[in-house]
Amino acid sequence: MAGANPFRPGFGVSPRVLAGRDELLEEFDTALDEGPGSPLRSVLVSGARGMGKTVILNELEEAARTRGWLVIRLPETGDLLEELASTLLPRLLAEHDSERSVRRRVTGAGVAGVGSVTTTAQERYPVRESASTLLERLLDVLAGHGTGVLFTLDELQAVDRDAVAAFASLYQHLVRDERDVALAAAGLPVGVDQLLQHSGTTFLRRAERVQLTALNASDVTEAARLTIEDAGGSISREGLDVLVEVVHGYPYLLQLAGYRAWREAADSPITEAHVRRTTPLLSERMGRLVHEPALREVPQAQRSYLAAMAQDDGASSTGAVAARLGLTAQHANVFRTRLIQRELIAPAGHGLVDFALPYLREHLRRQAAD
Repeated sequence: MAGANPFRPGFGVSPRVLAGRDELLEEFDTALDEGPGSPLRSVLVSGARGMGKTVILNELEEAARTRGWLVIRLPETGDLLEELASTLLPRLLAEHDSERSVRRRVTGAGVAGVGSVTTTAQERYPVRESASTLLERLLDVLAGHGTGVLFTLDELQAVDRDAVAAFASLYQHLVRDERDVALAAAGLPVGVDQLLQHSGTTFLRRAERVQLTALNASDVTEAARLTIEDAGGSISREGLDVLVEVVHGYPYLLQLAGYRAWREAADSPITEAHVRRTTPLLSERMGRLVHEPALREVPQAQRSYLAAMAQDDGASSTGAVAARLGLTAQHANVFRTRLIQRELIAPAGHGLVDFALPYLREHLRRQAAD
């Protein structure tokens, strides 16, 4: 088809048409307008890889910037408060606090014949301002413009828990003082749950929890159709039906399948055949970018349970899986429970389990063949 490919399959890259998340964005917009105390100003977004957590953070950041708010992306490694005090906040104050910027230029100047005027009490007795005092100053400046600060933090499960606890304490005081601040953080469900068990993150348990689930068929259909038609292309009804089938409600797979189908179609409308030819790519990319990271921390005994499930073409009988592993039903149930907690498998009826991630069965079969 003519024109540039409108699909954007990179992880964390906002698509041209955002599917199925309108309600969350509208509620966050309202929270920013309502003022301090609005519950949705603190949001914890969780979901499996490929569900669009980072994209949601991008959209929440854009909503804040549209209102004139400053956005501070907190680092995923290191000491959060140290990074704020040493780098992030001083840079923002230098840009937005004109009074302080002028004062710094004056005290740093040299006057010929008179000598330097940089010898101040502050230089004789230097005091390093904390993240708290710097942030208070920045919020004072922004209050004059009726705006505030949105903090965002991605990959929450990978951040040091003590560092998050220290930041949570600072953020809690700002909320209690009714300052214009907001927080949006995202991570894998198990990691978010483990973080909230930390004694220092009690305050974050009051944040609005948003669990990103698979998109429904109508969301996938509408997002694909609009993306294609807005770019001057077209797709058959059958092509849309197959697209719903192969992407399993995953926003990342929607972008990847659409991208490849657009290329497959070249100068013709996208058909069912074009979409079906994307399946090997979807399976390979999910295996490399989603399944391998998800399986990295899984103990070998639980991986053996997954491998035994992969022998079935559909849902697996828990009794049959236990027999394949030579385990008692009680022993095998321990592994089943842990894998459900990791959101790798899900109950599929009485005595049945199935894979919770699309193409995980195919990935495990490829591993077994290798």
